[in-house]
Order: sequence, then structure tokens, then C-alpha cells
Amino acid sequence: MKASNGGRKEEILSAVVDYVLQHGVSDLSLRPLAKATGTRARLLIYHFGSKEALLIEAMALIQERAQRGFLSVLAARQPKTLGGLARRFWAWATDQKNEGFARLFFEVHGLALQSPRQYASYSHESAVRWRKMVAQVLPQRCSPKRREAIATMMVAALDGLLLDYLSTADAARTTRALNLLADEIDRLVKRRKR
Repeated sequence: MKASNGGRKEEILSAVVDYVLQHGVSDLSLRPLAKATGTRARLLIYHFGSKEALLIEAMALIQERAQRGFLSVLAARQPKTLGGLARRFWAWATDQKNEGFARLFFEVHGLALQSPRQYASYSHESAVRWRKMVAQVLPQRCSPKRREAIATMMVAALDGLLLDYLSTADAARTTRALNLLADEIDRLVKRRKR
């Protein structure tokens, strides 16, 4: 029995996600992608409109996968502080089986900086999703503006440390910096609500 158009699109998208996770996006072109995913370039355009739109949809799914993976780690053992959350994220993100997510996110953010008209929506939505995930675990005593500021700071700092780690492979130095950041975040959150 044939898959419906919606089912076929989802099937193709799933194969594209697997391909992108394995090969990245810097040299992505439709013909090799189509061949590797068992379809044709014109069908990719038919289902997604453009290579950029296909990549944005694939990256949204990849980000959902990454966040689900991290949230499952949190479900097993919930950290007691936001600094503990940062440490747990660091351990998850620097685990060899998860490093590919971060490498791919940075690669696509680089594309967004070079071609903001095509990829700005992905870049914006990606940042919003991560900030919301962090803000949800902040103590309720924090005002909404303070929650947003702390979440922004935490995500930006983790991004910077993760980029440093992936660029240098210096796990000891970047982990020491992460631990310092986690301690400072806990001190910041303990301060009275402003």
C-alpha cells in the first residue's frame, strides 16, 4: 500500500534528518541528498519548496530530537539548581554520541549569519526554544524579565563554551569554565527577585 503525500513527505524528511546528522549541511546539494534518501530532487522541491525550506524543517526535527534526548536525561535525575542543569546539559552535550547535534547547530547558525533571508527564521526559533526550555526550570520567584535575562545569559554562555570545546577539544579547560559558570548562575538565581 502506498504512503499518502503527507506520509511520504514525513518519510522523506526522516531520511533527510538522518542524512544531515551524518553528513552536515555545508556541501548539501539536492541531487546527492535525493539519491541518498531514495527520492528525486524534484520531489524534494515538490514537498518542501526549496532546499532552504527543507533544511529548516529538518533542523527543527533535529532540534526536537536533541531536546527530547536531553529532557530524558533530566527526567531520570532532576538537578536541584540551575547550575546543576547547566552541568547536566554540559555532560550530555559533550558526550560523544551527542556532539553531532551541537556541531550541526553551529554549522546551520553559520549559514544563517551568511544568508539571513533564507535561514533567519530557523536561527530565531532555535534560540527561542532553548531559552524557553531553560526559563521553564527557573524558580517561580524570579520575575518574567529576570527569568528571560537569566535564560538568555545561560544559553549564550553555554553556546560559547560548547563552541570553544568543539573547536579546541580541550575538555578539561572548558569543563572548569562550565563549573565556574554553573556556580555563578546559582548565586545569581539565589539573589532576591528584582
